[in-house]
Amino acid sequence: MKKVIVFFSLIVLITANVFSAPSKIFMLRDNGPLRKANDSNGVEWAETVRAGTELELASEEIVIKDLVTSSKTYQDVKFFEVKYNDKTYYVQESDAEQADKLSVIIADSLLFTHPSLSSFRNAMLETGTFVVPKASYNQFNTDFEEITFYDTNDGIKRTRYVNKANVSTNEKDVKAIMLLENAKTAKDEDLKKEFLNNAKSMKTSMFIEAYISKEYNKILNVSSFSDDTIETISGEGHLYTEDGSKINVRDKPGTAGNVIGQLESADQPWVTTLMRTNVADEIDGETDFWYYVKDDASGLEGWIFGAYILFP
Repeated sequence: MKKVIVFFSLIVLITANVFSAPSKIFMLRDNGPLRKANDSNGVEWAETVRAGTELELASEEIVIKDLVTSSKTYQDVKFFEVKYNDKTYYVQESDAEQADKLSVIIADSLLFTHPSLSSFRNAMLETGTFVVPKASYNQFNTDFEEITFYDTNDGIKRTRYVNKANVSTNEKDVKAIMLLENAKTAKDEDLKKEFLNNAKSMKTSMFIEAYISKEYNKILNVSSFSDDTIETISGEGHLYTEDGSKINVRDKPGTAGNVIGQLESADQPWVTTLMRTNVADEIDGETDFWYYVKDDASGLEGWIFGAYILFP
């Protein structure tokens, strides 16, 4: 019997500096806790920082301490000792990563367990996720980037592989996403707009520019459809969803519009269509126009996505 041995060639380009450990550490967990030391070799909550926050690494050694929470004490937990705003804190090893620079995902990306298109794909990272790049790989003319990120489902730091083209090391891309995340949580409307306008004004990559514009409209409840993209029509159609669920009716076309009510779809009721955008939108893999409809039974009027209308 002949033995056939298949060799897979992997070209590994190590991006980290192998001669010196990074002096920076980045928080990967959103609202990541910074903890302060107590009097009994333990640490307790002090404050939180956003994902992407740069911290100064005070020591390259992993510190073992007890984690004290309001409900329980966890023994022998691994921490990084860091400096932030001239204060010493401890960051759980599973929440942050040492690195010279931070990167950001610029397009929704499949996660691979190995740098190969045939490897297991078990999840996806959304646009705007902060990651730490580790190394680049090429297999069969496909470039992969090894990244470390925070898995929000399991609450732990993980290392996986993504298409290298979907990872940006551009500092302006990273900064713009940080400003966007600050805008999402800002309570003051003027401050929210300032964060968003600063993010939009940065010279980012094409993908991040488009993402910022979309999120800008959503956060400020601004429709991405102007008056000149809306046309008057006259017709009727059935409302329909695969599971018979209710359909959101919005005050403006697009997901930035406020939900002003819902219409039943279980019995495929008729609605009158009065207006339509002449620019299509894409939602959950469906591409269609937005329609301004009127439900004669309830009197409710507003915009719904065209994928939920069956025309005769």
